[in-house]
Amino acid sequence: MSIMDKAWNLYIGGSWLGTLTPTGSDDNWYYADFAEGDAWLNFRPWFIQALEAQQAGDDAAWRAVYDQLYAMNLVITADDGESYNSPTVFVDGGSAWFIV
Repeated sequence: MSIMDKAWNLYIGGSWLGTLTPTGSDDNWYYADFAEGDAWLNFRPWFIQALEAQQAGDDAAWRAVYDQLYAMNLVITADDGESYNSPTVFVDGGSAWFIV
C-alpha cells in the first residue's frame, strides 16, 4: 500500500496529535484532512508558528521550529506499523500537507 492508501497518526513521543487522511499529492507533498488528537492543543503553538513562518517565506524560522519538533521525536505511523520519523507536517485547521 502507498502513503495515499492509509490513515497516518501524528505523534510526538507517546502523545497523539492527530490523524492525517491523505486526499491527494503533488510531487513529494501529500495533502490530507487533519483530525485533532488528544494532545493537539499542547503542541499546536509550534505548528502555528511553523505555518506562519512558511507562509511568510521564512524558511529558516519554520525549519528552526521543526528542529525542536524533531528533537521531541515527531513521527507519523499507520495502523499496519509503517512509520516515518521527522516528517514535515503543516496544519491549517482541518487541512494539512506533509512530506516524509
